[in-house]
Amino acid sequence: GVDVEIAEMEEKAAEWKASCEMYDGYRELMEELGGVKILSSRSIPPSSATDGENPEKRRKFDEEAEEGFVLTLLLLEKHILEITLSKTPNDEDDGGLRVSDARLTTPTAFPVPGPSTDGKASNDENNNNNNNNEMTTSLVETMHSVSLSNLSFSKIMSQKPSAEVTIPPLDDLVSWSRSLERPSSSASSSSSSSPHGIRFVIAETMARLRTSHARVVELAALRVRYAAQVYDVDSSAVVHEQEVVCAIEEGITVALRLGADCPMVPGSVYVSEMF
Repeated sequence: GVDVEIAEMEEKAAEWKASCEMYDGYRELMEELGGVKILSSRSIPPSSATDGENPEKRRKFDEEAEEGFVLTLLLLEKHILEITLSKTPNDEDDGGLRVSDARLTTPTAFPVPGPSTDGKASNDENNNNNNNNEMTTSLVETMHSVSLSNLSFSKIMSQKPSAEVTIPPLDDLVSWSRSLERPSSSASSSSSSSPHGIRFVIAETMARLRTSHARVVELAALRVRYAAQVYDVDSSAVVHEQEVVCAIEEGITVALRLGADCPMVPGSVYVSEMF
């Protein structure tokens, strides 16, 4: 009797201590990263009772068990990220929570603006716009001519043009986070719920958001100055790469391959074709 109660209390205390350490880790994570605000947190109840199951028994079970929770975060003051932490079949014994899903609920496609067409521009601005339009027309004609005479450029420019930068689903981050959360064989069960997985997902999501915003700025400048045309290499890929065709001047055209980290990381863009 008494020994059993003591053992149960010690087990509960260990669980509370583990939960405390986990939430302290989350708090430190938010302070470390910055630009992150917790909007809400809601628990995920166990699956609903099946037909014929005792409702009272199910109610008692629901009170004692939770499948996990959903954390809603505001990133960089305008992007909302939902992270689901839940138990997996392998966690039944240790009660650990791991990242099972992550998704941006705000738009993940950021349009690339082209040359300004504001009708309220001054006379000098209108003259500049006219000159830019003439130059742009000339550069577009150069690219068209190259696409007709060069097979490599023709293949690139036959793809569907893209006018936006898109962040693919975050499934790859969820998969990688699980390797960070997996406890070592010598670790105690109380360490199975660690903040490392969620730390990784949030940090990488913020990096992708910053990279996407920076790329939009760079592509907008290329479209204005070099009449750049943007193409998605493979919009369904986990790693979002794009190809940009620019006419540097009349008679010279280059194709740039933009890696997933472009333009934030040196070497993430290279010249794939030149004619």
